[in-house]
Amino acid sequence: MPDETIFRLVSFGVVPFWLLLAAAPRWRWTDRLVHSGLPAALLVPVYVWMIFFDQPGPEGASFFTLQGVMNIFTTPRTVIGCWIHYLVFDLFVGAWEARDGHRLGIPHLLVVPCLALTLAFGPVGLAAYLVLRATLRRRVTLVEGGQHGAVAAAAPRAPGGV
Repeated sequence: MPDETIFRLVSFGVVPFWLLLAAAPRWRWTDRLVHSGLPAALLVPVYVWMIFFDQPGPEGASFFTLQGVMNIFTTPRTVIGCWIHYLVFDLFVGAWEARDGHRLGIPHLLVVPCLALTLAFGPVGLAAYLVLRATLRRRVTLVEGGQHGAVAAAAPRAPGGV
């Protein structure tokens, strides 16, 4: 399959999940599809294929120098793999924003612009959501379920848990 086709499939493949988050956040199929891990389950095999089977792969690639990181982005397959990395993590963050907003009672119409920013600009969308959350609910911690600080650290663990 041509690289351009793979790129388009993965890029447009996440759109239905984002639309569900924006337009039908409380629908049971949004829970089943978006919050289930299905998007990652669909994209991770393609990610692995693009990253680990890109032969000969990017020459001089390294995570420890700027030039080495720039070299990572020199082959189409590795670039597609890196793009999938963004797609998966941005969708994960967007899904968290939608769930967290619902849990905290933040009006969904106020969360939707944050979702759009998260889709397009990742960290900017997360920052916008965190500002919205802090402004409306005075919540600056990311701890969920009512656990805060030392309470979270001292929370009981499952039997045999670490």
